[in-house]
Amino acid sequence: MTLRNLVDGIFVDTDGTNGGNYGAIVLEDEVVMIDAGMIHTKSREVKDFLIKETGLPILKIVFTHSHSDHVFGAQAFEPVSLIASAPTRKRCEENLKGDWKVENLKKNYADVKDERPDLWHALQDLSIRLPDVVFKTYIFLGNNEEISVKLLGGHTAGSATIISHPHNVIFIGDLMFSGQFPYGGDPTCDPDRWIMALEEILNLGIETIIPGHGPVCGLTELEEYMQALIDLRANVEDATSSSMTVQEFMNEGMIPQEIQNGAERFAERTLNHWFQFYG
Repeated sequence: MTLRNLVDGIFVDTDGTNGGNYGAIVLEDEVVMIDAGMIHTKSREVKDFLIKETGLPILKIVFTHSHSDHVFGAQAFEPVSLIASAPTRKRCEENLKGDWKVENLKKNYADVKDERPDLWHALQDLSIRLPDVVFKTYIFLGNNEEISVKLLGGHTAGSATIISHPHNVIFIGDLMFSGQFPYGGDPTCDPDRWIMALEEILNLGIETIIPGHGPVCGLTELEEYMQALIDLRANVEDATSSSMTVQEFMNEGMIPQEIQNGAERFAERTLNHWFQFYG
């Protein structure tokens, strides 16, 4: 288990071995999870550790968005209330009718069962429950509304940010892949809204930022990342206006230097969607 105490009252796991980043906010009488990881057997260790460490129950999980590497670990925390934006709930409903069917999950992950046996094992008894507390724009948590959750969209239609005001910390999910090329291939991804969301987060001035992937960072890194997405968008718009293909785009080195790390994993799927979005 790689969960660590970031500051007093905030725990995070940015190791990446249990899917996307996730964390916990410790309030006076409960612990609120922010996302849940992907492998519920690993997430169970997190639950046991937090309860022992804080002496408090984990009563809520807030999902930053609907992707499996952030939500599949939720069953480890049962019984718990699942909180998400309305678009995230809708996307989860759609996934349960398609990609998240047991037979489809086993088919889609069969190629990695030897490489990632812990994930494969967890999928065998995975139980997925829909969010039961759904908000349209905002929701506030805690006896004194210490936590604010806001729908911003962008990376997905349902992407939300979570601020712990006493700690001056913000969880922004996959609106940021810190130091990495982002996955922007979700069918609901809106690059324009994504960049506007990052600008809104930047203007908050919160200096401790927990991204969906990569290390905890600050305002400088966020601003550099936002500019890289702006540059990527401009390059995609130029490419689509000149009928360039995605492969030509990548061959011509049009991915900004700041986000080239990890491009081999996500660039093709992201650019296919962005080319369609702007073309």
